[in-house]
Amino acid sequence: MFAATLELHIGAPLLRGMAAGMKQVWIFRIVHQDTGKPAQGVPVTVLEPSGNAAGYWVSEADGTVAIPRRDVPKLRLRVGLRTEDPIELDTATLGDEPIPLAAPSRLPPTSGGTRDVGERDLQAASPPPPRGAEPHDVPGHVLYFQRLVLFSEGAPAAPAGRDSVADFFAVPADAATPMRYGALVEIEEYWQSLGVLWGELLYSVTLTPGDEARLAVLDGRWRREAEARERPLQILARMVGSSMLGDLTTALRPELQLDPLTLLEPGLETAATDTVQMIRERTERMSQALRRRPLGVVDVHAEAPATAAVRTVRNTATDRLVTFHFFEPLERFRVAVRSPRARPVIFVPFRLPNVATPDVVRRFGYIFRRTLLDRGLLPDLERLLNSDDGWPRKGSRLLEHIEGNLLYYSTAIISAGDPAARHMALAKLRDPAGRPLTDVVENMVLGRVGSAIALPLRSAAQIPKEWRDALDAYAKRPPRVNEAFTVTIPHPGVWVTAQSHEPMQQVQSERAAG
Repeated sequence: MFAATLELHIGAPLLRGMAAGMKQVWIFRIVHQDTGKPAQGVPVTVLEPSGNAAGYWVSEADGTVAIPRRDVPKLRLRVGLRTEDPIELDTATLGDEPIPLAAPSRLPPTSGGTRDVGERDLQAASPPPPRGAEPHDVPGHVLYFQRLVLFSEGAPAAPAGRDSVADFFAVPADAATPMRYGALVEIEEYWQSLGVLWGELLYSVTLTPGDEARLAVLDGRWRREAEARERPLQILARMVGSSMLGDLTTALRPELQLDPLTLLEPGLETAATDTVQMIRERTERMSQALRRRPLGVVDVHAEAPATAAVRTVRNTATDRLVTFHFFEPLERFRVAVRSPRARPVIFVPFRLPNVATPDVVRRFGYIFRRTLLDRGLLPDLERLLNSDDGWPRKGSRLLEHIEGNLLYYSTAIISAGDPAARHMALAKLRDPAGRPLTDVVENMVLGRVGSAIALPLRSAAQIPKEWRDALDAYAKRPPRVNEAFTVTIPHPGVWVTAQSHEPMQQVQSERAAG
């Protein structure tokens, strides 16, 4: 206990020096199996003879873990999560020097640093969470993002003039556009929970014995239709990235899109660094934005607002006042971004079809149901899909909406439609080297930039040499450990605590005696 708290405030190097001198801890060094280099962020659990956890630590940046000595002949450890087999060490053979232990072949997404005993003690003055907040062997969440990178072709800049203005509302022209090469940068965020926290005190109400109160929780932080099926981390991920195909993306792939990037010079290190920094900044900003959204608790004297959830609290005591406190529920996470991966892609332009017709909507109705941007048009969509009398005969809000978003719905149909039809369309095209496109690409849409879809190349051999060399150099570089950061996000609803006061008769007696 003393050693762990000291490490939190003084630092690991000083702790190890003092611990080695006082022989109060064993020092273990967690290393990678293949390279022998220190492994950071690997959980180490001390097990009791019954198999229950007796303590939990996480390896430092240099791979070390300081575990207090125990007066036992055998020390049982588990390096990694519960899926790893325990190991047993003879304590008589453990000296003062660091003992190397092999990390699991697949490192778990867990938080770095030693167990935060000191901070937990500092929070003892706050109300305890309603359930255990210790992250023992709890696997972290993984959020997936991707970013499309276009390779520059060195085209000259457009001349400046009165006509050099952007028209953001024009439909892309059908003029032939050349294919372009690029890369897909894939990023994974590991979220390891550090425990739940009590946030801001929202409301308090004191009730006499037998009294009750009806309170309305006004929570404007979540989309009501998604609240019941999406976790807070999923909602936050959608705020950081964007879904290319609406809700259909979750059924196809879990990745969310980041803003595309154009590289002027060969080299993907800049794109990877920029993407990691973007992910971190957006994650921090969006978590703060989520907490800034409206949340409150008010008394309900008549009918509650339609958007509110009504909670009833009752004082069941017979001799004392009870105060109910409503708190904002929070959870703190340690977030680490894995070193980005890159794979070559080719951008294939496509001609915008006229999908705003009853026949096309009926044909791809299963896609429109999942990707409809305006959910208020779902009744119109169902009426069109279930009608066989030619409806709508004249203007339709649904068809006008689809016509105004042709690029989005065309991408949805191309990406989620029949793979065989997509293969036939790609078979008619040839890449810049004259090869049939279906011979060099995989029949899978990774994303879209403008009116061009991104298809993964089977090999980087098809792209220009300078960019091929850049991809090879990036793939051969050692993985980079990005600095982790801490994020606090809210949870739906509120937490309630009941504070019981002294018995009313005792209070009256004390007042009379005074």
